[in-house]
Amino acid sequence: MDLSTFGRDDINSSQLGEVHGPFMLEELVCQTQNMLTSKGIFMKSDPLKYAMPLLLLQMSVIIVTSRLIFRVLQPLKQGMISAQVLTGVVLGPSFLGHNVRYMNMFLPAGGKIIIQTLSNVGFVIHLFLLGLKIDGSIIRKAGSKAILIGTASYAFPFSLGNLTIMFISKTMGLPSDVVSCTSSAISLSSMTSFPVTTTVLAELNILNSELGRLATHCSMVCEICSWFVALAFNLYTRERTMTSLYAIFMIVGLLLVIYFVFRPIIVWLTQRKSKSMDKKDVVPFFPVLFLLSVASLSGEAMGVHAAFGAFWLGVSLPDGPPLGTELAAKLEMFASNLFLPCFIAISGLQTNFFEITESHEHHVVMIEIILLITYGCKFLGTAAASAYCKTQIGDALCLAFLMCCQGIIEVYTTIVWKDAQVVDTECFNLVIITILLVTGISRFLVVYLYDPSKRYKSKSKRTILNTRQHNLQLRLLLGLYNVENVPSMVNLLEATYPTRFNPISFFTLHLVELKGRAHAVLTPHHQMNKLDPNTAQSTHIVNAFQRFEQKYQGALMAQHFTAAAPYSSINNDVCTLALDKKATLIVIPFHKQYAIDGTVGQVNGPIRNINLNVLEAAPCSVAIFIDRGETEGRRSVLMTNTWHNVAMLFIGGKDDAEALALCMRMAEKPDLNVTMIHFRHKSALQDEDYSDMSEYNLICDFKSHAANKGKVHYVEEIVRDGVETTQVISSLGDSYDMVLVGRDHDLESSVLYGLTDWSECPELGVIGDMLTSPDFHFSVLVVHQQQGDSLAMDDSYKLPNVEHQKIGDTGMQPRFSAEEGFTTIDLGKH
Repeated sequence: MDLSTFGRDDINSSQLGEVHGPFMLEELVCQTQNMLTSKGIFMKSDPLKYAMPLLLLQMSVIIVTSRLIFRVLQPLKQGMISAQVLTGVVLGPSFLGHNVRYMNMFLPAGGKIIIQTLSNVGFVIHLFLLGLKIDGSIIRKAGSKAILIGTASYAFPFSLGNLTIMFISKTMGLPSDVVSCTSSAISLSSMTSFPVTTTVLAELNILNSELGRLATHCSMVCEICSWFVALAFNLYTRERTMTSLYAIFMIVGLLLVIYFVFRPIIVWLTQRKSKSMDKKDVVPFFPVLFLLSVASLSGEAMGVHAAFGAFWLGVSLPDGPPLGTELAAKLEMFASNLFLPCFIAISGLQTNFFEITESHEHHVVMIEIILLITYGCKFLGTAAASAYCKTQIGDALCLAFLMCCQGIIEVYTTIVWKDAQVVDTECFNLVIITILLVTGISRFLVVYLYDPSKRYKSKSKRTILNTRQHNLQLRLLLGLYNVENVPSMVNLLEATYPTRFNPISFFTLHLVELKGRAHAVLTPHHQMNKLDPNTAQSTHIVNAFQRFEQKYQGALMAQHFTAAAPYSSINNDVCTLALDKKATLIVIPFHKQYAIDGTVGQVNGPIRNINLNVLEAAPCSVAIFIDRGETEGRRSVLMTNTWHNVAMLFIGGKDDAEALALCMRMAEKPDLNVTMIHFRHKSALQDEDYSDMSEYNLICDFKSHAANKGKVHYVEEIVRDGVETTQVISSLGDSYDMVLVGRDHDLESSVLYGLTDWSECPELGVIGDMLTSPDFHFSVLVVHQQQGDSLAMDDSYKLPNVEHQKIGDTGMQPRFSAEEGFTTIDLGKH
């Protein structure tokens, strides 16, 4: 064999020419056999003439370019979909692809069909996942407000847009093909897709905000309106033949088979595997893929896109864990992150701004004006309906912008219409560029105009210090991530000493990361779906607190909630619930978990971000709880071994005063030893200077408690600098079960001199950060007082004076139980 000529046969490995297709002249590609993998450059074989190397190059270039464009667009708050479409525009004939040599090398006719096929497979799976994340029952939760706004958001642009076409067509004489293309584009511009809206909301971190929940319901209503209009139009334009009637019956039959055959099979297999001993693979992965293929193939056989069957199979299945979570984890990596960018980029590759025929070149501007008028009508219709429903003007404008956002569903529809010649190349180009323009501007303006934290900015002072000074009820919101957080939280509740004359209301919030579903959830525990695995864990948490509540019947009132949302925005649920329940203190776990030997066992970065966000915008005081219950060996929920010794480290400042106010309440508990360690500088002994008299009064009150009660102690430590302060704190050893400390102090204080240069966890303050060291084995509560000195006084939960209570009256305060629906506990039901 002559190796010098080996590989030359791949120079002209494919030939192409034009043939008559179903709609127009199309390219016919003749590919030489055995052109899958290259023989290698050392054999003088060009890898880009072969299918596999060319496919890998195309995918790599598309993914890398889309990431770079996304990074450039990030300051403008643009989504990945926009970056991927722009990638196709840049790589396609509108820019780089205008060079014929580059186009023949990067996207030859033979290589185009391969990447299109593979990317369509990825899109089908991605659409299945989008359907899987949709909870069909959400439409029942949409109130009259969402129904009105969602309907107006579709009806206004669809009707006024078509009226605009009719007017312009009669006055300017638009060609019939231009009218047909523009009418299709108007119906596309009028719709708002539920999966697209929830994706945009999640990317903007407002999915679980008040606006996000309203937009979620409105988009579902708007999409249903577009389905009905599309169905009515399809029935009206179809030929009145038996074949058309059979096609409709077959599509309805496919939907029935999906819901009544495929869905029960998958659910039964999932339940069967979940009961088995092997918990590694709960989801029947391969049966799901098989039924997905059957549903997609059936859709293609009936004349609709394969994604139709895949999407409705996903909608029919239960969202959330275990099915939605596990399938999303296994399929999203290659379907959504690898193949989907190629599918979206192909829409940009098909755009060609240089390809404007003479028949349309005078109508392109007019088509674009009609599209912009349609989007304007959609914006005005949504805003007007929102204002009619008494939505604040700022929120109404932001909701209107959100309803104008479009994405993967609209891009897919445009591609399908172009392939079917519903829209021509010019109209396709205009629709794609208008989607990019309108969605990009809308996203940016929503970020600029909408502040989700304004919903829970309190106008009232809600602090522990204020509660103590004005005899108000203490109301706690406890955030929990799992059952392991429960025992120490229960110990904290018991240490606050709830009594019949000084009761405590507390609210537990189980925080769950949103996986396998599209919409966020904030719901009372008793309204949760019993088939949801998160319900089982929430039930364990609730049962533990109810057993503790029974111990303090009449002194504790509780309500239990669960929030499922992205960790990037779940702080909205924490703050919203705190505002609605008028909480005095939010207690959230620290992001580090400690092992039984005292070392750091696990670090959770997203939880740290949650804590930072809550600290920044909470409507009340906040405490970060560093739980070392494992190292203490005190994990019993039944309180057989609880806290006995609590210390308060006092340096000075509002946060220390807030922590001391809580410590004063703990000092009332008869069997709890409470010690206040007051750090003072030598220079302060002669000149007592308190910037706030409430701080001075608290210290005096505590000294009075220490003088009258044997289990309350006041210790004064005289230090010169931060080194001596550290030595005193280090000497605490294992003497205490829990230590309270304020977060912020006067950084110019001599007591902290030398300690403020470096901090690993600034959210805990100087002393709190020091107490995270593995050298300490007690739990720590770092308290931060609500910001704002000019806030109004809120006495809506003022307690009755003790002298007005009847002796022997052991019943629960009726105003607390009736007002908020606190229920009597019956452990026999659990």
